[in-house]
Amino acid sequence: MKFLTDYHDNIVNFDGLEFEVNPAFDIILEIRQLFEEEELNERDKITQALKMLVVNGNVDKLNIKEQGNLLNTIYKDCVKIQSKPHIKKTLPTVDFDYDGEYIYSSFMLDYGIDLIEHQGILPWKKFIALFQGLSSKTKIREVMRIRNMEIPVYNGKNGKEIREIQELKSFYALPVRGGGGKNGLDALFFALEKMASN
Repeated sequence: MKFLTDYHDNIVNFDGLEFEVNPAFDIILEIRQLFEEEELNERDKITQALKMLVVNGNVDKLNIKEQGNLLNTIYKDCVKIQSKPHIKKTLPTVDFDYDGEYIYSSFMLDYGIDLIEHQGILPWKKFIALFQGLSSKTKIREVMRIRNMEIPVYNGKNGKEIREIQELKSFYALPVRGGGGKNGLDALFFALEKMASN
C-alpha cells in the first residue's frame, strides 16, 4: 500500500466508465449496518450500498452482477486496508458503533478532529490510519487494552486485583451479537465473492 504517494481522487474506473465515490468513514459504517439487516436481500443491499457511495452516475442502469463488481472495485480501491496477520484467535476489542463516543473523544484528544464535523468528508482509509495511530492515553485505547487484558491466575494474594480486572472487563464488554453468521462488511464481501463465483 502506497498510502502517502497514491493520489486519492475518489474516482473509480469500472467497465470503461468513471464513477466518483465518497468513501467517507461514516458512509462505510452505515453500509456495514446495512449489511447486518436481515430483512433486506443481498441484491437490495448491494444496490443501496452503491447509492450511498456513488456521487455521480446511475447505478440502477447496471445489472446486479455489474453492481456487485462495481462495489467490489470500490472496496478494493477506496476501502480495503492491509490487514494484520492473525496470530491467535481473540475476541473483538473494538466496535465502531458501540464505541462511537470513545472513538470521538479519542480523535479530539489526539488530533483535535471533530468526527461529527468530518462526516461525509474524512475518507475511510484516512480514518483507519488515524485510528491505528491513536496514542495509549486515549479512551478507546484504554478500553481496548482492558478488553484484551488477561485475568491472572489466583495465587492467594491477588483476589482484589482479579476482581478489579473482572469488573472493568464487565463494564467495558462489547454486546454479544446474535446469529453467529457473517455481519456488516464481512457480509458484503462474502456476498461479492459469492456473486463473482456465479
